[in-house]
Order: sequence, then C-alpha cells, then structure tokens
Amino acid sequence: FAATPAERAITGLLFRGLTRAGSDGTVLPDLAERWEASLDGAVVTFDLRPDARWHDGVHVSADDVVFSYESVADIQVRRIDRFTVELRSDAPPTSTLLRARLPIVPAHLLGDVTPSERAAHPFGRAPVGSGPFALLESSEDAVLLERVGAPPGGRPSPYDADVRAAIPEPTPRSAPRARAHLERYRFLLYPDEAAVAAAFEAGEVHAMAGPQPADLARLIAEPGVQALAFAGTRSLVLVPNLRFATGPLRDAQVRRALSLAIDRDRIVESVFAGTGLTAQTVVSPASFLFDPRSLPASELDVAGAKAGLLAAGWTQGPGGWLRPGSDEPVTIELLVRDESAAPLDRAIAELVAEDWRSLALTVDVVALTPEELVSDRLRPGSFDVALLEIDLGLDPDPSPLFASSQAFVGGTNLAGYQSSLMDRLLADFREADTDDRQDRSAALQATLLREMPIIPLVFPDEVFLTLDEVQGLEPRQVGDVRDRYSDVLAWRLARPRE
Repeated sequence: FAATPAERAITGLLFRGLTRAGSDGTVLPDLAERWEASLDGAVVTFDLRPDARWHDGVHVSADDVVFSYESVADIQVRRIDRFTVELRSDAPPTSTLLRARLPIVPAHLLGDVTPSERAAHPFGRAPVGSGPFALLESSEDAVLLERVGAPPGGRPSPYDADVRAAIPEPTPRSAPRARAHLERYRFLLYPDEAAVAAAFEAGEVHAMAGPQPADLARLIAEPGVQALAFAGTRSLVLVPNLRFATGPLRDAQVRRALSLAIDRDRIVESVFAGTGLTAQTVVSPASFLFDPRSLPASELDVAGAKAGLLAAGWTQGPGGWLRPGSDEPVTIELLVRDESAAPLDRAIAELVAEDWRSLALTVDVVALTPEELVSDRLRPGSFDVALLEIDLGLDPDPSPLFASSQAFVGGTNLAGYQSSLMDRLLADFREADTDDRQDRSAALQATLLREMPIIPLVFPDEVFLTLDEVQGLEPRQVGDVRDRYSDVLAWRLARPRE
C-alpha cells in the first residue's frame, strides 16, 4: 500500500514486524517477544507477544504472520499455534532475523483482498496497524498520526524502549515498554526537495528528512537548527559492461587503475557537503559485516592509475590511450540518470569524468531517463559504464549483483560479470553460519576489490534536520527507509512552539 519512500517511512510507525533494528543495527524484539534458531540455523521459531493487538482490538496472531509472508518467495512460513510461527530459509539466522522486520498486516481485514485489488482498497486510506501510532487524518499533502491508546478489548501492542539483543540471540528478554512523549505527529508532503527546504526554513515544520546537499550548508547556518547524519546502506557505484571483449573496462587491471584515479573525498565534500563516506566495497560501514581491516585506504593515486593502464598493455599516444591491438583512441561513455530522476548523479559523473580526463582519457557523460537507461542501454548491454545506486541493506547478499547465473541479458548482474571463484565465494557466504560469516564476508570483499566488477564510490549519509527545540534524536543506523523514524518515541519538545 505504501508506494513512495515517504509513505514507507510513515508505515514504519503504523505497522511492526516480528523484529526491528536497534540504533546500532542489532536485532531487537518487536511483535515477537522471543525467538530460537534450530541447530542447523535453517529454521527460526518466533513466539508472538500475547498482548499485541491491532488498533481495532483484535489480537495479532500467527495467522497474520503467515498471511504477510505468503508473497515472500525465499522464506517459508508455518503456523505452529495461535502465537507461534516458524520461518524457514536457506539464509543464516542472522539474515532471517533482519528480514523478519517485514511489516505484518492484518489477515482479518485483508485476507480476502487479492494483490491486484490492494492498491485501490479502502485499507490504504484507513490502515489498521499494530504500531505505536495510528492514522488520524490523511490528505494529499498531509498525514496526521496519533499515539495509540487502549484499543477496544485491551492494550495496544507494546513497544520496547531500547533493548540490546545480540545477533542472533535465541531468546531475547522482553523489555520495559516505552510510551511516546508526543501525542501527535503531522507529516507534511511536498512536491519536491526545494519545497521541503523552503518550508523548514520558514519554520513551518519542526524537522525534515533528506535535505539536498546544496541546501544543507545554508539550512545548518540558520540559528536554532541541528543536523544529524545517520550511516546508511545506499551507495553510488560505477557498473562497467563486461559482456563483450571490446568493452573499454573489460580488464580488471584497467578497472583497478580507473578506480585509483577517482577522488572520492572530493565527491563526498562537493556533492554531499561532507555527509557521506568513501566506498571501497559494496558492504556498507553500517553493516555488522563491514570489516575495514580487509580494505585499503581510499586514497587518490593518479600516478598509480597511469601505471596500471600501462601494465594492462595500454599505450598513450597523441590522440589518447590505445588498447592492445587497436589504433583507435579509447572513448568511455558514462551513463547517468537524468536530473529529474536523480538530481546529484550528473554532478558525481562529471567529477568522475574529470578525474579520468586527467589521465588523458576521452569521457562523455550521457544523461538518460530511468526508462531509457534500463530498457535501451543496461538490459541489452549497450553501454560502457553506468553510474547507479544500489542498496544491499544491513545484511548484504551480493549474489544478485555478481552471480554468474544472473549474468544473462536482462538479469540482475548488470555488469555481466562471470567468475567461478566468485560463485563459490557467494555460495560459501550464503551457507555460512553466524560465526563464519564475518570471515567469509572479508574473503568475498577482498576478491571484489581485486576483480572490481563494480567500482564503489560513496555511501551517502541519511541526514535529518530539526529545530533545537526537538530533543531525543540520536545517531543511528538506517538500514531501510522504514527505520527513518525508529526513535520517534524518544522525541520531545523542549518548549512549546511560538
């Protein structure tokens, strides 16, 4: 029912999953009060809170969980009894617990609604959830949420304050229940980022999410404004076309050389106003699987880049660089989404192109609509390299990006990268138990660094601006847009608004 990022963020307050992510990425209880993994890790059994209720007073039950997971292809769900369910997956229990954040929806209200009918169903305009807030009013430009009181027949679903549970702690203890400091939250919806920034600057709202970097410095300079940057999982990467032998980035040594020439710190500072981290891997620093020890420092090395091109057999002539056996100077076409779809992509691409031009390479930046980029260029493999955004989450599974089985035209392995070693490492990583995953992830990242089938650039932060009177926000990890307001129960106003 939630189509936009803003809608998905709001649903995080209306609905709850079996688990939720803590401020540091650990798994915490939510609708489930405890869980236990089988010895082989394939099955995780969840005990639901017996006092959890929907906002209409009906108990949250195993039937709701089964209904919610019916459309999840790679997780099998089974009802044990009214308040017990088990999830079976090929993934380790760590992954299952993180994926158990999936919002649970009420089967007694939606069980007879087909997927094709859901978009137009009245439930979308008047949802009944189990979270700490319920929808009070909704219009095209505003959503008003109210703190949940006692529904008919019993208390609302409990909401843990800030319990720490190890991953994957088999039987986390129930926690003290926190209540929101503020009774109501009004979310105002605007047509674009500029309108949001103008509203915040005019004092129409207490807080705003995701300010554009171009507005950030000006807004922070305003008196009474505070900014928080949260480590996110979204990254910007360069995807080379490796399907054809004639592709300019076909050689891994060339890709490593071109990566050395990119000034990632400049991208973070000039495009994201310093709110981001340079990337050497597709695994986010916010993930528990990130291991900085397995990665080199992200340093600009233009001399090393030129040496790498020469080592790959390229030669530099008066017209530019020549590949082995070719007398045509190399020209690289860098594709990006146009400004209407991705306002910052062109600026990032131009900085990359400028860095590569410093090597005496010819680089053309071409902006396309998302439809043109995907349908006309990426899927048929008609491109040199493309700037794309990916998000592997807090518990990353890079198989769709790098598995040979996905390298066909139209597959999720857009680069067309094929490697039996990588396939084996991906399989080992997916099959690893919790204790082995860190080591296998490090081995996987080391191979990706050497092969570089994708060139990582930057992990932008999730930035949040508030007026000083808003208190209770703390830095945290945002692994999903639904986590954006995960600490909202701790928010409070230091003084009444004038």
